Amino acid sequence: MTRERKPEQLKAIGQRLKSAREALGLTQKQVCALLDVRPATWNHWETGRRLPDPMVMAELSDSHQLSLDWVYSGRLVVASSNPE
Repeated sequence: MTRERKPEQLKAIGQRLKSAREALGLTQKQVCALLDVRPATWNHWETGRRLPDPMVMAELSDSHQLSLDWVYSGRLVVASSNPE
């Protein structure tokens, strides 16, 4: 099954990635080195030309506690501090 991504969805994801990167105090060059991605690839993600690779986003999430729900959907999910 193929899903077409709406341009506004890709742009919103890109804006959230840029906001997260800036909040972390990282330049594009630094985040590319950290995640081992090409600068052009990251730029395509931030500008909304392409959907970010989920595996790379998982790595970013693990290293900087970035919510993938927020990156991909804009929803902020707060984890419970008392897991059962």
